[in-house]
Amino acid sequence: MNRKTKIILIIILTLLLLATLGLYFLLNSRTTNSEPRRLFLPEGTTYQALCDSLDASRSFRLFAETLGLDERVRPGSYVVEPHMSNLALVRKLRNGQQDPIRLTIGKFRTPQQLNDYLNKKLMRNDFNVTLDSFHLIRPETYEFYWTVTPGQFMQRMRKQYQRENLDKETVILASIVEEETNYNPEKPLIASVYLNRLRRGMPLQADPTVKYAVGDFTLRRILNKHLATESPFNTYLHTGLPPAPICTPSKTSIDAVINAPQTDYLYFCASDKMDGTHRFAATLAEHNRNAAAFHTALNRRGI
Repeated sequence: MNRKTKIILIIILTLLLLATLGLYFLLNSRTTNSEPRRLFLPEGTTYQALCDSLDASRSFRLFAETLGLDERVRPGSYVVEPHMSNLALVRKLRNGQQDPIRLTIGKFRTPQQLNDYLNKKLMRNDFNVTLDSFHLIRPETYEFYWTVTPGQFMQRMRKQYQRENLDKETVILASIVEEETNYNPEKPLIASVYLNRLRRGMPLQADPTVKYAVGDFTLRRILNKHLATESPFNTYLHTGLPPAPICTPSKTSIDAVINAPQTDYLYFCASDKMDGTHRFAATLAEHNRNAAAFHTALNRRGI
């Protein structure tokens, strides 16, 4: 092998080595984030906007444009793992492999409150849970894709409601119990009072339903003017249950209705100790004494 041939061979081998090293480093190029980062890509996000949000490197752009990510950016929420390879990230984004988000549904008093929350937390802004479907909503932490549609969301809620084998009346009564107290040990007793009233055809006369009818959930004292508010939710004016839940009740409140004990209680009112507990009564006379003590306590505190 002559000297010229050797030189050419060395040059070729060097170029191959450099190309191999370049390919190795390219394939192993990684993102710069040291902590997981969640990326939100709304509908209509452009390739340039995606690159700007990632402060994309040359290698990311090369992979993206080679694999067609520059032609279509799929909307969604994606987690960029610490020092993730650019090739893996491009494939994830190109294929629309979303990471679900945790959505905590707590207590909401109206469908509009829930819709506002969903429109803020999810990509879509057209959630429209109605009064007729409000009873399907269960307070819980769920995993959803950020791009979930209103129809998909309600399908999930409906399936869970059916799986729990509940009926609307149970949920409505549980919502009243939920609004009556935060003290869980008393919830079954409160449920028993309302169930006894329903069986006897007595109006429920539940103060939380009056607050709902008035539209003021901050009321600390229910006055005669509030009791006179005309609304199908006002259980002082209308017997039976309201037409829909007055909040999304917790599992504790639902269980309190389902497992309510047998009692002879027909009345209850907040305790004059003002400690969040209640006094229960089987007779109107006993209830009036309890109520008088409570109102005296309110007057003493200027409420």
